[in-house]
Amino acid sequence: MIRIGRQLGRYFALVSMTSVLLITVLSNIGMNIFFTMYLRDSQKSEDIAISDYATELLHEDGLLDETDLMSIEHYAFTMSAEVIMEDSNGKVIMSTREPSEAPDGELGRADYMDTEKFGYKEYSYGSMEPGEGKIVIGRPKSIFSASPDRNFLITINLIYLAAAGISLIIGFLLRRRVSGMFLNPIYSIQKNAKYIEDGNFRGVMDVETNTIELDELSRSINNMALKLEQQERLRKRLTSDIAHELRTPLSTVNSHLEAFIDGVWEPTTERLSVLQDEIRRLTNLIKDLGDLSYMESGEIRLATKEIGLSKLVANIVENFEPLFASDGKTITADIEEDIITMGDSDRLNQVFINIVANSLKYTNLGGHVRVTLKMNGDEALATVTDDGIGISVDDIPFVFERFYRSDRSRSRETGGKGIGLTISKALVEAHRGSIWIESRDSEGTTVNISLPSKKG
Repeated sequence: MIRIGRQLGRYFALVSMTSVLLITVLSNIGMNIFFTMYLRDSQKSEDIAISDYATELLHEDGLLDETDLMSIEHYAFTMSAEVIMEDSNGKVIMSTREPSEAPDGELGRADYMDTEKFGYKEYSYGSMEPGEGKIVIGRPKSIFSASPDRNFLITINLIYLAAAGISLIIGFLLRRRVSGMFLNPIYSIQKNAKYIEDGNFRGVMDVETNTIELDELSRSINNMALKLEQQERLRKRLTSDIAHELRTPLSTVNSHLEAFIDGVWEPTTERLSVLQDEIRRLTNLIKDLGDLSYMESGEIRLATKEIGLSKLVANIVENFEPLFASDGKTITADIEEDIITMGDSDRLNQVFINIVANSLKYTNLGGHVRVTLKMNGDEALATVTDDGIGISVDDIPFVFERFYRSDRSRSRETGGKGIGLTISKALVEAHRGSIWIESRDSEGTTVNISLPSKKG
């Protein structure tokens, strides 16, 4: 394993060196190919200029004397060329270099040539007729064999070497810059993740960065920490709630049985009925937990068919009217007719009965509950509004959590098992609908249910 800062340093160095090396190689190849072609063309023009110069001198004087030959030699020297001149009889009359050997006999063209280092081309001068003089011009086989050319090549490569050094320095500085821009936020996010791993959700801090991806990652980490903290708090509360729901009926059953065993009480029908009620309470709790687990698994099977939602809600309100009247409360309805939805009538009954029952439970004496059902585009919006005790703003985000209840006193008068809304939410979402709550403490509550529907 290696730290990202060191990896970035290596990558910057590798990219810099690779770039400079690639430029150096390509430049040298270019100089050896294209620059050579350019020089060859240029040298050919110079060779023709030397031949034309010799012809011009010959035409002026009718012959080439020592002065003319020196002029030609000097002219060839200025063009960095080796020149061998022959008269019309093939005799060497001038050469810019000494012969390689000095034999007793007459020297020929080959004695003045160095074919290992130079390439030679033959040109005519003086006249286009047969028997004209020949001029042989030699050029270095390598364009960099001359000292100025070699110096030029060395200078260019030294510049590339200096560029490589400068690139490495810039890469090192950029690595430090990048470390400040990218790595510091990453290290902060890593520290936040470590806090979450250790369960220290409060230790998670905001990370300042101008990089969009890192900012989104930081926000996701912070949101995850917030939700994990909420879930941890709910988990602890869930444990307490389950213990409470189980403790009360079990304590009642245990105390009655002990009284029966000790002979303090007679097992009368009334007392046995109390035990039966508590056992039924435990049975219903276990059943509801099983239903909740099944619904939250995402595998709810609905007996879907076309049902009259207007009639279903109206029947529920009508059935609840006697219960409201006996509790000194009222319920009214404003239901748009002929609203149809595709769904499971039993499951939807369960949802609306649970919502209306909650409004009855939490509405004060003399209070009022209003149920409405209206079409809203392609959906039906049902609302159940009461003027009861309301829900604290802090509690609203958690009311659909299992066993969550805003009345921490858990009195038997208002107490349920705390999973009714959780089940309702799962059933509504199974019908491709949505449910949400609007409420203020001591100002009443409105439960909204939206379901895909149409007019029938």
